Amino acid sequence: MPFPGLRWRGFTLQLFLLTILPLTILVFGVVFLSQSLHHQAMVQLVGDRNLRAVRAATDALSMQLDRKVYSLRTAARILEAGATLAGDSPALDLISAEFNGGLGLYDVQDALISSLKGRDDLQSLPASQSNFWVQIKATQPQSAILMTDLQSPGGTLVWVGLKLSDGRILVGGFSPEQVIQQTVASILTTNQARMLVVNQAGEVLYYSGDRATLGQPLDLPGVAEALNGESGVNTVASHHGDLVTAFSTIPQAGWALVLEENWEEIATPFLSTTQSAPLLLAPLLVLALIALWFGARQIIQPLQELEVKASRLARGDFAAIRKPVGGIAEIRQLQNALSSTADDLESAQAALRRYIGAINDGIEKERRGLARELHDDTLQALIALNQRFQLLHASAANPDERDSIALLQQMTEQTIANLRRMVRGLRPLYIEDLGLTAALDMLAKESSQVSGAPVEFSAAGEPRRLAGEVELALYRMAQEALSNAQRHSRATQMRLELNFEPESVRLTVRDDGVGFEVPEAPDEFAGQGHFGLLGLAERAELIGANLQVSSQPGNGTAVQVTVPNHSRETAIP
Repeated sequence: MPFPGLRWRGFTLQLFLLTILPLTILVFGVVFLSQSLHHQAMVQLVGDRNLRAVRAATDALSMQLDRKVYSLRTAARILEAGATLAGDSPALDLISAEFNGGLGLYDVQDALISSLKGRDDLQSLPASQSNFWVQIKATQPQSAILMTDLQSPGGTLVWVGLKLSDGRILVGGFSPEQVIQQTVASILTTNQARMLVVNQAGEVLYYSGDRATLGQPLDLPGVAEALNGESGVNTVASHHGDLVTAFSTIPQAGWALVLEENWEEIATPFLSTTQSAPLLLAPLLVLALIALWFGARQIIQPLQELEVKASRLARGDFAAIRKPVGGIAEIRQLQNALSSTADDLESAQAALRRYIGAINDGIEKERRGLARELHDDTLQALIALNQRFQLLHASAANPDERDSIALLQQMTEQTIANLRRMVRGLRPLYIEDLGLTAALDMLAKESSQVSGAPVEFSAAGEPRRLAGEVELALYRMAQEALSNAQRHSRATQMRLELNFEPESVRLTVRDDGVGFEVPEAPDEFAGQGHFGLLGLAERAELIGANLQVSSQPGNGTAVQVTVPNHSRETAIP
């Protein structure tokens, strides 16, 4: 045994495996995090290197453009001193060597006076590049203007022009691709790197790769930023890997210089091998997955099932907790403890139900006794008193006396009516004589008179008598439901429905009131102040009925009680 003293069984073993799993995840996290950091470091390293290369290239190209401008200014001074392009001037010959597109001198009328090389392009230049010509004339003498000409028959040319002090114009042209290629040849040390130079119009002046695969230059990463005078590095994910793009601007011409490179293409074989290092942890991953499966199957899943059963137990479903959930020994012991608790709760609930039933029976007996005393004593006395008032009213001679006696007689009759309604509420005589249907019909009529909101009663199915305690419980539940609706719902209309079905009897009380949020369990009725609903739930349990309360704020409330068939039901002939 690798760890003496450790009990390798039950929850101890599974706890060990669940400890290994987080550690395994941690190891893998560290490995992949290090790979990610290494990847980011390599991308940053390549980006920094390419940015330095791009800035070196822009500095070199700027020096080349400055040299072209300086050479053209030198030629202008020589021409202002009296020399001509057609003359024998070694200095002008050296300068013309830098302008392979030609060197031309124009008079103030834009006519070509003389030229060195490229006479055809120089001859049509003022007309074909009128904007360029206007810019030159608008500048001060010796101020150079650069312009790119992609329409030249000999290929793309960059024209550099300036105005002499006497108004003449000197223009020199050179191939940008040749100048750029000579400048960046020492910078492009690998075949994987591709360099692009674009002017302000989005025209490609130079590209070291295959132009057929280039696409739209202005849409490429870094081009727009460089044309705006920015310098930096972008990293773009592509299907070939991360593409590192360094960019900068050539301020003299407003060109954008972009260098793009896939860092994975320049990775060494050793770096590629180190990226496969996490595969060495595959066996550890397999062990971790096995531990995860075992923990999920033997711990997590049984605990989740036990949680559901415990929730059902809290709602009064005692049978659910007794079905085994499996799992480790500790979980089974916990379920056995909960099952034992459920048995105790079920016994206590049954005793409480019997106690509540006895209390309700006592209350009903007290109600019947009180109703009998009110009916046999108080009500009879009031009836006798009313008869005496009738006799007095008939024998009274004075009109004022008759009016007073009539008022007393009216008050006595109203008291008799109220007392009779009270007696019917205490002891619904219609149930004993005519059955539940007639009693509920009378209850609906009396509720309509008391509340002012109409209560519509309807019965469906073949009427039959139920056990006495069942009929009385349904009557009390309808009475309580209507009372709740009258006091709390602000309803304008209520319905009382009684349906006799083959297998059950269903009582429903509906209203169109304000409604409320119904609690999930009957035990929560009292916590939210719905004591009437709690009483309905208790009465439903006493007779073995199913209570359903449906309501939503603004949509009214429906209380439905379903009683299964009882052995003492009797069909009404």
